[in-house]
Amino acid sequence: MSSISQSFRPLAALAFAVLAVPLLAQTTYPIEGYITAVHPPMGFEADGRRFEITSKTTFGVMGSNITSSASPLKEVLRVGVYVQVAGNDHIPSESLKATTVLIRDDWNRKLSGTGVITRVVSPAPDAVFEADGYLIRITPSTQLKILGDRNSLADVSENTWLSFSGKRGKDGVLNATKAQFIPAKPTKFKAIKNIEIATIKTRPAGTTDDALTSKGTGSPAIPADGASLQYDEQLKIGLGRWHTLPADQPLQQRVHRIGMALVPAYQRDMADDNPSKIHFRFFAVDNNKLRGADCLLDGAILVSTQTIERLKNDNQLAAVVADGVACNLQRQAARTVMAIRKGLALDVADALVPGLGLATMFVPGTFNNINNNEMETMGEDRLRIALALMNDAGFDPWQAPEAWRLLDPKKLPVDIASLPYPGSSCYQLGILNLQYAQK
Repeated sequence: MSSISQSFRPLAALAFAVLAVPLLAQTTYPIEGYITAVHPPMGFEADGRRFEITSKTTFGVMGSNITSSASPLKEVLRVGVYVQVAGNDHIPSESLKATTVLIRDDWNRKLSGTGVITRVVSPAPDAVFEADGYLIRITPSTQLKILGDRNSLADVSENTWLSFSGKRGKDGVLNATKAQFIPAKPTKFKAIKNIEIATIKTRPAGTTDDALTSKGTGSPAIPADGASLQYDEQLKIGLGRWHTLPADQPLQQRVHRIGMALVPAYQRDMADDNPSKIHFRFFAVDNNKLRGADCLLDGAILVSTQTIERLKNDNQLAAVVADGVACNLQRQAARTVMAIRKGLALDVADALVPGLGLATMFVPGTFNNINNNEMETMGEDRLRIALALMNDAGFDPWQAPEAWRLLDPKKLPVDIASLPYPGSSCYQLGILNLQYAQK
């Protein structure tokens, strides 16, 4: 999980210092967000609004007082760039005339976070680790702290937690100013039924709960591999509805093959009795309300057949499955559970229901200091980690934004090229432009 330090000028200061207008003049709108579409030669969309660039539009960097209509920053406007825009709203239904466009300097942002090391890219002394969706370089000037029974940086391996801060280099690798390495440690806590751990029921297709009860058969266990299904089964997660696991071996084998390729090598190589092991399983399910991956806390990841039908290739399907794998890797941090509890306004003491059993997760540190900013960045963590998993497995990470673009609308338009990019795609495009060379 990560938090990002940003250098933003207050909107009030922006309005008065750069965009001041007479009292009765038309309203000025400072709007922030990712560019979701570009309309050549002189237009783009951000935060649901369309803007037009004119000869008078000035450009600058967020946090700077310098703007100019001749700035070369105009050339960097593309989908995935984060901007703050002001413009005169002459007619609300039409495009805004952009007066000032401020662009966030992602190269100069201080980044910090905590994540499990999924890959050792380069060993000590020139160590580079993959964690939290970043490549993190340890330099001679990095302030190091190594906890547990490890004696040096050379002893650090996968499944170690890395808490870091620093800035990206021009090669896209984050140069750590501080780095703390923490061994994975199991933390047990009581889970809230149907919120943190969903009950899972399965039954042969065509049967009913009453039929199962009257026969005394109970619910069969969820299979270890969807490709092994001989007959269609039905699956129910938590309080949701029943949906079908189709006994379509080629389809189930495809989902399983892509899923297992995305699982980090250190996870695949762990002994089954290792407490850090996540027992990943991948299934295609018939669920027309699921556009994406459903991540269960026992390692099962579900992708709907309707999702698969929309996607154009294995790279795009890998983007969706990688999101589920990233979700399961994230859940190793028990802090996430506490954040969810706070977000749901649950009283933790009252929420612990006796007899629910214990869920095992892995956490560096304690449950303290969870805030709304961390809740907001959890989705970004998944999107970053998913790109790293795709790249490591040999899939094209640049297909991920296209996958979410195809899955965003309830119904695809006839002209797919007209689809805007949703926020998830825009965030991933920003990361791709910084960290990944396009294949």
